[in-house]
Amino acid sequence: MALIVKKFGGTSLATVDLIKNLAKKVAKDVNDGNRVVVVVSAMGKTTNELISMARSLTSNPDQREMDMLLTAGERISMSLFSMALNSMNIKSYSFTGSQVGIITTSSHTNAKIITVKGERLLEALSNNIVPIVAGFQGISSTKEITTLGRGGSDTTAIALAAFLKADICEIYTDVDGVFKTDPRIVPNSKLLKRISYDEMLLMAYFGSKVLHPRSVEIAKKYKIPVVIKSSFNEGEGTMVTNMENIESTKVNSICVKDDLALVNLKTSEQNIVKLLKELNKDNLNIELFITKGFDNISLVVNQDSVNSLLSIIEKNYPSLPISANTDISLITFIGEGISEDRGITETILNMISKYENDVFGVVTNKISYTIITKKIYKEKIVKEAGEKFELTE
Repeated sequence: MALIVKKFGGTSLATVDLIKNLAKKVAKDVNDGNRVVVVVSAMGKTTNELISMARSLTSNPDQREMDMLLTAGERISMSLFSMALNSMNIKSYSFTGSQVGIITTSSHTNAKIITVKGERLLEALSNNIVPIVAGFQGISSTKEITTLGRGGSDTTAIALAAFLKADICEIYTDVDGVFKTDPRIVPNSKLLKRISYDEMLLMAYFGSKVLHPRSVEIAKKYKIPVVIKSSFNEGEGTMVTNMENIESTKVNSICVKDDLALVNLKTSEQNIVKLLKELNKDNLNIELFITKGFDNISLVVNQDSVNSLLSIIEKNYPSLPISANTDISLITFIGEGISEDRGITETILNMISKYENDVFGVVTNKISYTIITKKIYKEKIVKEAGEKFELTE
């Protein structure tokens, strides 16, 4: 008998009929003797619709009230899913994040989980009741409802799996698993059967939307096996777990992050630390920070953050030369030891040499090689790389 945490994403829950079909899968697991906890996202595009309603009232909605509003989406899903299971004679209760004791920081719309108390969760399982938990939400120590940010239901599921010491956490989505390259760019991309926590974390950070980076961090910390599979097709999916470090290097995957901007400025060495302090104080998220010598800085930020970044710089350093380039993409090659492999590095550099005037930087660590370039080149580079590194069928 296994203890399984299953998380279903919004596309998987978009209609009542889809919820019924997923409930049948859960019922089968229960009838096979397994204990199951289900975590649900909001149905379909409910979250986007709620955000749109809020912004039709005000361009700057109160963050506390946004959390109160957005958590309604998951509450709809959890109650409908529980009703579906109960109609199949599988005893089920629905719970909000606060009801199962997901305690978070007080940062509205982007809170982090501090701990999971889980008394009601354990009580339900001990009474052979299937808990259906609303993902993406919790409660702060000051008793305020909070949300965990986009992709927060993944984090909920893996945090509950860690608390319960579950045998596995299954993440159901609208794709068959994790592909070696984005199938929207390379339709014949190969499916990864297994991937390490470290490589999955880099993929999540650098553009893959299959798992939220924070959820991967929790899975790695507590050694929770995670499988990503389709809600619509049968298949084994992709297993995220510890993997043996074999002394061989290859590019295992390529991911792309879009909607970015590159801001360049020339300043003194002393001003770098002062600038970083100002950006930290304003809670402005920097994707990449690159220094070229002691006086040239390049910052990669989300396009939505460009105006805020420029305002901070102009306010504190009004005379600094600044240039901004929008429509930037990060193309990241991922694989154990690839940045130390001369052959792989030479192949990558040869591919991008034809775009060298529009390659604005390269960032490496032991298992990744990231190129900063214009978005218009991403498809050509990824398609060529997919063939060269044998990532396609």
